[in-house]
Amino acid sequence: MAAYFVFTFFSIRNRVQVNFYEVEEGSLVKEHTYTGIILRDEQIVEAADNGYIYYYVADGRKVANGNPVYSIDETGDLMNYIQTHASEIEVLNSSKIADIRMEMLHDSRSFSNRDFKTLYQTKDTLDAHVIEYASVNIFSTLSDEMRADGIRFKEYYSDMTGTVCSYTDGYEGITDTDLGSSLFNQSSYDRKILKSGDIVTAGDPAYKLITSENWKIAFPLEKEDVQEFGDKDSLRISFSDKGFSTQAWFKIVSGADGNQYGILSLDSYQIQFTSDRFVKFEIVTNDVSGLKIPDKSITTKNFSIIPIRYLTADENGNQGFFKAVVGETGTSTQFVIPDIYNTDEEYCYVDCNEQCPLQTGDFVCASPSDTEDRYQIGPLKELKGAYNINKGYTVFKKVEILESANGYSIVRKNSSYGLQVYDHIVLDTETVHDGQLLYR
Repeated sequence: MAAYFVFTFFSIRNRVQVNFYEVEEGSLVKEHTYTGIILRDEQIVEAADNGYIYYYVADGRKVANGNPVYSIDETGDLMNYIQTHASEIEVLNSSKIADIRMEMLHDSRSFSNRDFKTLYQTKDTLDAHVIEYASVNIFSTLSDEMRADGIRFKEYYSDMTGTVCSYTDGYEGITDTDLGSSLFNQSSYDRKILKSGDIVTAGDPAYKLITSENWKIAFPLEKEDVQEFGDKDSLRISFSDKGFSTQAWFKIVSGADGNQYGILSLDSYQIQFTSDRFVKFEIVTNDVSGLKIPDKSITTKNFSIIPIRYLTADENGNQGFFKAVVGETGTSTQFVIPDIYNTDEEYCYVDCNEQCPLQTGDFVCASPSDTEDRYQIGPLKELKGAYNINKGYTVFKKVEILESANGYSIVRKNSSYGLQVYDHIVLDTETVHDGQLLYR
């Protein structure tokens, strides 16, 4: 019993502790993140008169041809009426509150400390929304009472169908050929919020109308982007802060500054970006499935390569080679079965270590009867792989990497001489070597 405890103690003490990873099936989506500007069909409608402007349609809402969009109070009586009847006005209902919450959620997801200025833009947008909702409620519930009290205001109607947008920024009318690096500088970007209660002069912007569901995203391209996307006519893009992805037509254009820009064309979802000019998105280039393993579990190893035409099999189906043996009576052959780590269209990969029946400098023959057609083992070639530890010691298994991102790689599944699902592999290859005994 004492001997058993002594043996167990020293076995545990001498055991090499190695962290392992269990191979699992998985997928890997590789994404490239960009910030672009939105180009669309936008029409600025000018104010027809001087006075206080009030909107009937909230930002981001559609208006039909012939429907009222805004009114102008030339005297200020309407402003006084609103102030004295504030208690009668339902400013925000549950639907409007939900809209504002969604706007805040969207902006919080895309916020960056480097673009702190956007926080003030968000505040202005939310203020405008609240005032617009109040204005819409005023004219839907109190218009008859106001007219009865002698308050006069002029109503103005849309002469086209579109989506009402409550800001201008100078980007209206920009086309593919107008693109330049200065347009993407958000630090100098400035937009004017249009809101109910503002004083306008005839000819000032009253509102903006987006007249088409077709829209574009323009973004700068690096040389690597041109090489990767240059032959594509469509790309899959993802808007992580909006929670959806879609396919978009793609082309490359030269801007006014001579630089190259990517153009993504879409025909839906435009209404979700009404209040945005700059948009962050990801281009999804690969969605690869296979076996998912950590990058730090991958290593490399050199193997002796033997032309695959010398590989044969014995009567039992065991794959091996005819090794040339030089004796007193001449050259004969011996069939040997080494461990093969990989085969491709040209070579077999063999580890000519001390335990291998083939060594560097040996000759393999095409057949026992043809010892003249032979190949001398010597050249080496590198393979990528991982250390399998299912048997208690490290065994190199080759991997074929399909895609890598975020510290993981997807390797080909069901690959000959490769890994299988549920294999245990060494998590960090720097801690072990090939053939190392781990459990004693």
